[in-house]
Amino acid sequence: MPRQGEKKMLLDLARKNLEAGFFGDREKLSALQQALRLKMSPQVIECFDISHLAGTFSVGSMVQFRGGRPDRGQYRRFRIKSVSGIDDFASLAETVRRRYRRLKEERQDMPDLIVTDGGKGQLSAALSELHALRLKIPIVSLAKREEEVYMPGLDGPLDIKKEEKASLYLQEIRDETHRFALAYNRLLRKKAISD
Repeated sequence: MPRQGEKKMLLDLARKNLEAGFFGDREKLSALQQALRLKMSPQVIECFDISHLAGTFSVGSMVQFRGGRPDRGQYRRFRIKSVSGIDDFASLAETVRRRYRRLKEERQDMPDLIVTDGGKGQLSAALSELHALRLKIPIVSLAKREEEVYMPGLDGPLDIKKEEKASLYLQEIRDETHRFALAYNRLLRKKAISD
């Protein structure tokens, strides 16, 4: 155990990185549980986003965070089939319906929390699909401009400042979902050009 010098500094840095990684994830989950008033810590979070180019090449994406970190093996892409033109609400509803109908049919575990990119409209579209499937999963939406968090049953956004740990975690999840959706949209456009 080095007591001074470069090796001591390196050991201290490794300890801080370990604490930030391990305890940082726990802190994010705890902050989110408190901010959303959830009964349990949301260990598995799934987030949805829609991407299109002026109503063409419409795709949906779903990313999963497990224990505070992305679980890339569980990411899913959806080509929108039943919606033509620009209708983010209907596209999101289709994506949510396909995801959770399949999980329900296969008797798979459901997430602890669902997040949608958007405001009240996206929240309402996703929530109606959950009701149709008779699923009770906590759900919120995150509106981009002011990073407002909406929950079912409330008239306005929750009182969470965009700099708070819970909001920053939701933003991290939403941004990853957005990146994944854009990547799939670009891939489809590239394939269309090369065909």
